[in-house]
Amino acid sequence: MTRRLQISAAAVLVTALVCASCATEERQPTAGTPVDGATGSAPGLGWTLTPSDVGIEGGQFRDPVQGSDTDSMESGSISDGSTVVTLVGRLDGREFVDATLVGLDITDGSVRWRTPAENIVGCGEEFVDGQVVCYRGTAGTTSEIVTVDAESGESSTRNAAFPITGLTTADGHVYAAHAVREGARPTVSRGTADALDADWSVQFDSTSSPDTQFASTLHTEHGIGLFDDGRGVFAFDLDTGDNLWSRTVPDCARSGIASRDGAVRVVRTDCSDPNTIVGSEIVDSDGTVLAATDSVTLQQPTFDAPTEESPLLLGTGGYRPSNPDPVWTDESLVWAVPPDITGPAAAFLSTNGLAYAVTGSVALLRNNDTATESALDLDTGNTLWSRESGAFAEVGALDGDVATLFGPEVLRGIDVRTGSTVWDIPVATFDDEGIDRQSWPMFDRVENDSIYSRALSISVLRAT
Repeated sequence: MTRRLQISAAAVLVTALVCASCATEERQPTAGTPVDGATGSAPGLGWTLTPSDVGIEGGQFRDPVQGSDTDSMESGSISDGSTVVTLVGRLDGREFVDATLVGLDITDGSVRWRTPAENIVGCGEEFVDGQVVCYRGTAGTTSEIVTVDAESGESSTRNAAFPITGLTTADGHVYAAHAVREGARPTVSRGTADALDADWSVQFDSTSSPDTQFASTLHTEHGIGLFDDGRGVFAFDLDTGDNLWSRTVPDCARSGIASRDGAVRVVRTDCSDPNTIVGSEIVDSDGTVLAATDSVTLQQPTFDAPTEESPLLLGTGGYRPSNPDPVWTDESLVWAVPPDITGPAAAFLSTNGLAYAVTGSVALLRNNDTATESALDLDTGNTLWSRESGAFAEVGALDGDVATLFGPEVLRGIDVRTGSTVWDIPVATFDDEGIDRQSWPMFDRVENDSIYSRALSISVLRAT
């Protein structure tokens, strides 16, 4: 660990213990300081902390959204632009013990509070009424709602009105999926932490049995609600709960993922076997199918911000809305299957597309088989650039044509149209033990700050 880039741990703890009443005072964020080894126009370091700095010696940071019930191996945080809330604890096999939610002042990293967080299944991605909203209990007949005040750390627990299988938060509301009982239909409610169904509850016409092998998922990103139970995808209006559209028997589907324009990528499956892929489509918020293909190649970018003018990437081609024929095709947009790989691994590779991000009119591709990364012009289907790359990464933010790539060994900005590196920060600057090669870091943009979370450090980057 590069200690001179880190604010004093003692100062942090003294601030938290001696000046608890100062936590809400206005602090002006300090400008970022240049990071050792950084190149180009890299952001500077505002502050960085280790688990021991926040009171958990030998601990690791984790994403509160993923909970503490088991080890998610994913780092992360929740923030409203003032307080950064992260989860920290110790590993004991696959168990995450001594789990603690920690609130940090985003301006200088000072510790505002700590509160126990054992057995948390998950938390909402946004604060609601100044509180982090989490839940416990997915098995059995009861669940609990846990709230933590973002300013003081004061926590409160109450019984939920129904067993919960999924919870998320968006725009000041709490959304929760009900556990399905025999003979009942899947239900999602919107309300508050005190009354989960205060606003509305909606049911979906699912044909999945309660013991389906796929766990249901609930998403509220990018202005549209999505409920997925493994055999059907159901879209609903976040304000009213109205069902907007669905894909279920006889058109079974799963894995609905919304892009930043509200359109949803849907994986079409065989109703008799949800593991068998028969194609994919992109559906607009009103249910209009913008593009569809029978190709079993799935493009599922984790960062999906397309332009309205460019063709949509689907399967092995580019499609324009309402036109069933692709503008261009490229059969190499899928991993090659080595001859020594068979069974489920081969099936996964044969359907897994190379696109990990869509940024405007450019798709970023990674081929792990050839250890190369490249970019595709969605307007023409032509390759813009290609190069060797052995380091896995995702896109965390997009500023014009400059995408921030982050991963276990990567933190850099690249020009997506040329592939040139605009800036680069060596990740060993934050922690040099290499533990993030086995776990996953996270990069979040919060107003003008960027939060870079790793297993052994959490840092705020800002302009120098």
